Amino acid sequence: MKSDRGYPLLGLAVVCVSVGSIFVRLAHAPALAVAFNRIFLASLVVAPVAARSLVRSWPALASRQRGLLIASGVSLGVHFGTWIASLSYTSVAASVLLVNTTPLFTLLFSWWLLREPASRAVLVAMALALAGAALIAAGDWQSGVASLTGDALAMAGAVTLSLYHVIGRGLRDALPLPAYVLGVWSTAAATLALLASVARVPLEGYPARTFAAFLALALVPTVLGHGLVNRSLRHIPAPTVGLFLLGEPIGASLLAYAIFDEVPGRLTLAGGALVLASLVLVVRSEA
Repeated sequence: MKSDRGYPLLGLAVVCVSVGSIFVRLAHAPALAVAFNRIFLASLVVAPVAARSLVRSWPALASRQRGLLIASGVSLGVHFGTWIASLSYTSVAASVLLVNTTPLFTLLFSWWLLREPASRAVLVAMALALAGAALIAAGDWQSGVASLTGDALAMAGAVTLSLYHVIGRGLRDALPLPAYVLGVWSTAAATLALLASVARVPLEGYPARTFAAFLALALVPTVLGHGLVNRSLRHIPAPTVGLFLLGEPIGASLLAYAIFDEVPGRLTLAGGALVLASLVLVVRSEA
């Protein structure tokens, strides 16, 4: 695939990931059930291609690498559980904007855990993102405690997704990509199944319409969307891919307006502009 062909595929990837929050809303099921079925069904889809690679690679991994793989999968499972739960409490715009602060937390954890230096641009971006998040929270304050709970869950989703990125960074060289994906996705599914068992949330027995939403979540934003992103990274510079992916909050917000008649408040829009500006600054600094 040449780079000029990569851009249309990257645009399609943005569209695919943008519909994730919409399918979550359409599922009409508990957050843990939605999260589990999304990642479990996605694991089943990639298993025929990736299972042999994972079985072949597993014995060669050191015990520390196996522990990191499990920790990465647990972080991913908690990410899906918290972010999907946030959509029950706050607007799609607020939820998707806040969870997309993941790159900032990734840089923060890289500085803290891996001792990677943080540039001045990153520090400015952190301040912008915090100001934007504060504006979004201020806007949700007017809607009550439930909306603030949603904001907190979305931020928790951003933190845990960044942990997934930082923990799994070294594993991508130790494992083929299909093996890595299946390993972390299946671990995430097991984590969510355990959480659902503790919370007594049923994982099956939902109507066909809900299962269709589960399957759509597994196929469109998870397998197809993230698969196209990984494919694009082979031919397009990572900062450019990062800039394209900033279209997700915009696309998700437009879809929420069209489907649910959900209009973001002025403070959410202002905070969102600051968050997006901070992410653009980070992506440009990485270039």
